[in-house]
Amino acid sequence: MPILKVPVVHSYGIVSGKEHENLQWKLWKKYVNNYSTKTKPKNPFQLTEEFIEDFNYSLKTDDKEEFIELARKMLARCKRRSGLRTLGCGKHVDIPVAWTETLMLSLCKGEIQEEALDILLISLDHAPVSPDHIPALFFVAESILYRICYDAVQKPNLLSCEIKLAKLGFLVFLRLLLLHLPGYLEFCEEQKSRLHISVKALAACELAYQLYPNISFAVNFMLKAGETICGAAEFSDPTASDANLEDVQEETVRNTSLNRTGTWAALNSGSKQSQIKPFLWHSLLVWVCVHNSCSEIDEVLKHVLFYKEQLHQKDWLESVLGLMVLGEAAKLNMSCLKVLMDLVRDFMSGSMPLQKQPKSNMIKLSCWQWQVGYMYTNILREICLRGISADLQKTAFLGFCDCAEQFKDGKELRGTSFLDLLHYYPSADDSHDPFWVIRYGVVYNLAILRNELSGDAIREGLRNAVWKSLQKQKVIEKERQVLDAVRIAEVETKSLTNQFLEGRGKVPAAPRGLPSSQYIGWRITTTLYHHFLPPIGPDIPLPRQPVWKPLSVPCREPKISVKDKKSALQSIREKYLQPQVPKHPDFFTRTDMQLRKIIEDQWEKELQIRLELEEKLRQLELKEKQKLEEERFRRIMKWRWAKLRKTTKPYELSFQCEAEEEDLTEASDSIESTSVQEPSHHWEPGL
Repeated sequence: MPILKVPVVHSYGIVSGKEHENLQWKLWKKYVNNYSTKTKPKNPFQLTEEFIEDFNYSLKTDDKEEFIELARKMLARCKRRSGLRTLGCGKHVDIPVAWTETLMLSLCKGEIQEEALDILLISLDHAPVSPDHIPALFFVAESILYRICYDAVQKPNLLSCEIKLAKLGFLVFLRLLLLHLPGYLEFCEEQKSRLHISVKALAACELAYQLYPNISFAVNFMLKAGETICGAAEFSDPTASDANLEDVQEETVRNTSLNRTGTWAALNSGSKQSQIKPFLWHSLLVWVCVHNSCSEIDEVLKHVLFYKEQLHQKDWLESVLGLMVLGEAAKLNMSCLKVLMDLVRDFMSGSMPLQKQPKSNMIKLSCWQWQVGYMYTNILREICLRGISADLQKTAFLGFCDCAEQFKDGKELRGTSFLDLLHYYPSADDSHDPFWVIRYGVVYNLAILRNELSGDAIREGLRNAVWKSLQKQKVIEKERQVLDAVRIAEVETKSLTNQFLEGRGKVPAAPRGLPSSQYIGWRITTTLYHHFLPPIGPDIPLPRQPVWKPLSVPCREPKISVKDKKSALQSIREKYLQPQVPKHPDFFTRTDMQLRKIIEDQWEKELQIRLELEEKLRQLELKEKQKLEEERFRRIMKWRWAKLRKTTKPYELSFQCEAEEEDLTEASDSIESTSVQEPSHHWEPGL
């Protein structure tokens, strides 16, 4: 600490010691106050609560444009820190800071608030799941719950901001749940206690969104996940103990054919199936089989269907996660899509008796786990948008039968495609139809799908089919809530294009309207896979120690001529230009080599067949040409006999012809006949 010498000025001459001390104390306080007021200049881009208050106040003054420009620069910094164009990866990315600043900027009113919420939605959708984000996730979760409970619910009408806040809450609690399953939240007791208070406040607001299943689903998910994270409910099957789960796992290993090939042992070793339900665990196994092109995928899909009854359990969180994992596999494989549709069809059919029970209030839907069915409609939209093939997209919309007759009778649920769910009315009583929540989800997602497909010339036919289905549904639909879904989706999709997000390059999100959940399913699947299933990598050989070689005796190198040097250089160049094959190729290299060998063998066989065919054609052409030459020669000889009375060939020598003429004269004198008989060794013209 530096020694400060405060100058003392005796204005009143000689003073006593006590007065001298008081004077020094006053001068010291004055010096400290002056030093504290000399602060450093403030950073104009520093985000504080004062800036937010000044921004909201400046909207009524002339400084509006200046504050908006400054807020846009702060949003650009948040956009870069969150890594919107790099999927949340890179040296410049600082996701916790970006989430915190973006959430603070969302308190600004007007366009800045909408843009900040959009950035936060995109970042929460595609950012990786990491334990380093836990403090920021708790902060974002508490802030969103506070804004929903004490700000959004108090409004008389439904606002677009409420829908975005609900989506943000769903994504945040989903990430917290993914971190809770591996046990990363064990030492966050203080954050859990604060979050539990906010979750209790949210429970009082649940009834306010019962007429809007898209928001009600997010609220129910936050409540259920909040209870699980805070320890109010166990995240396991209440009807099955750990011993039962172990018995089920052993029975599965005995019955499946994966044990014979060794793939099951590789996947099951070190796994933690007892922490999650068998349905979710087998769904992860299906995704692994699809990505590794495993031949036992049909056997694994049978086991997924075996655990379909777990969809009816009250603890539906893992059922939703399992459907999302199966949805990621269904984007790549038609068999997975069929199993997914069969699962939901059985779930809907099994829930019909519960839905038809008399209820005093139609709004209450606690008689069945409608959240599972609503989440399935979101998964169908993602398959229609991002399926790997046109057949997958078409099947998700039409089903496995594209005939129109199946939609005439709506008394039986034949499939679970978009059109199947639209034309299904389980109850003839209009006063009690709890299935309206599923039709709400279908109509809502079809309206979002139509907006997502706008501008895509390749899939214009799918967009027209979606538009026609919506128009027909508007005419025949009797539930007011389902018609509200169309209006709500249209309001969302008609929002202004966010030019800020569409800056340079391509943003990994929906270009118009609200950003859709594009990467969250992939993040969920990979996170659960890396924790609950061991990785399966290529066969990499272990490093070997170099073989010891005796030292060679140094000898004088012979002189090399210029020609030998050139030839040696050419041979080295040719050697390095040839494709190099590693000594120990990995799995993909070996697969490519085998495939190349099969193609070469097939090509050799085809080339051999072509050569044999060409040889046969050449022989036929040669025979035909020889036959034509013989016919031509026969005509020439016949003409030669008629004109010249000669049987010799045109190219024979003259002395041979004279000898033949003499023999012919002698033969004609000795035979008394008008006809001429040719000797046996000559050609006979009559033939």
